[in-house]
Amino acid sequence: MGRPKALLLFGGRTFLENILDNISAASVEYTVVVLGHHRDEIVAAVQVENPVFNPDYELGMTTSMKAGIRALPGQAKGAFVFLVDHPLTRTTTIEALARHFRPGHIVLPTFDGRRGHPVLFSREVLEEILSLPASLGANTIVWKDPSRIIEVPVEDAGIRIDIDTPEQFKQLRRKE
Repeated sequence: MGRPKALLLFGGRTFLENILDNISAASVEYTVVVLGHHRDEIVAAVQVENPVFNPDYELGMTTSMKAGIRALPGQAKGAFVFLVDHPLTRTTTIEALARHFRPGHIVLPTFDGRRGHPVLFSREVLEEILSLPASLGANTIVWKDPSRIIEVPVEDAGIRIDIDTPEQFKQLRRKE
């Protein structure tokens, strides 16, 4: 993108602020923001309550997930994983996923029959993610046992909006 995705503006707020606002309006008890590259710039621009620095961010997203998991309170029964390039998930979607939470499972939203983000992982699954090498993504765990996946249909196209390129960002801004 040429700049931190967390600080891209949409609706007068940064991507990260959009995500944090929706999380804070939901029944999520504790939020961790994992930072790597551009951490100083992001923390200077956005109020981040529980920042966690991932010194291994260059090794991939799995290292960031692991840093976030390790920062969770010990009593956490599970955790949502939000990606900063998916800034439009609604609070109602977060709540719908939380209502379907079950130990030992992975809860993910679908829109028009297609999966999206965020994903809610139970503590047991989070422990499996901790054992992954940096070279493998969390999808390895998701696809490992399809019987533990709980798909939740939602009326939220935002779960599928992934901004990875300047062109995608321009398209998003046109919809603003």
